[in-house]
Amino acid sequence: MKCPGCGCDNLPGADSCENCGGSLSQVDVPQPADAVERSLMEEPIACLQPLRPLTVEPHTHLDEAIRFMRDHGVGCVLVTDAAGKLSGILTERDLLLKVAGKGRELARLQVADCMTAAPEWSKPGYPLGYALQRMIVSDIRYLPLVDDAGRPVGIVSSRDVIAYMANRFRDGR
Repeated sequence: MKCPGCGCDNLPGADSCENCGGSLSQVDVPQPADAVERSLMEEPIACLQPLRPLTVEPHTHLDEAIRFMRDHGVGCVLVTDAAGKLSGILTERDLLLKVAGKGRELARLQVADCMTAAPEWSKPGYPLGYALQRMIVSDIRYLPLVDDAGRPVGIVSSRDVIAYMANRFRDGR
């Protein structure tokens, strides 16, 4: 890679120019090719206007958590520990894979028995592309957002990302 200061050729990935010592850190950063890439790299996840998350505790009875999800029309609830920190997520997929057709009695199960522990998460200020990348790589539809203390402050879904991108670029902006 060429040093922007002196024009010297350096090895790819070098942090500084071997000729003048100038920083090469910004030379290797990919630049957005179009408005979609720019949006994914620069806009924060908060631009999706995340919903306030619904939470339950790990010891909540599963039938109660399912009613709670159904009553609120949501596909997941976040599970928080005694300090209010994110400790898991219970999704429709968890219910299908871990409960449905297994002959398990819902009233005897707790959320902790079926939730996904230590779920993927993000912070609202992270780039939109980060949320999309985590969802794709981890094959998840819901991404909890947490504050600096690890407490849930929002949740976004893959539908939120798709709807935002469709609206944002509908007019070729």
